[in-house]
Amino acid sequence: MTPIAIVFLCLSIVIVWGGLVASAVFLARRPEVDEYPPGGEEADPAEGPHFPMRDT
Repeated sequence: MTPIAIVFLCLSIVIVWGGLVASAVFLARRPEVDEYPPGGEEADPAEGPHFPMRDT
């Protein structure tokens, strides 16, 4: 392998594994959402679908 290929391999490994470690640390520090945004209550099924219906 050429030196530039080795550099890019090391850089990509650091980015991927670093992201994994950072996300694990973030999840360990803040495991749950403190408060959800409004409008997240269960929808009433009698109201019908909450997405646009297309007649195609």
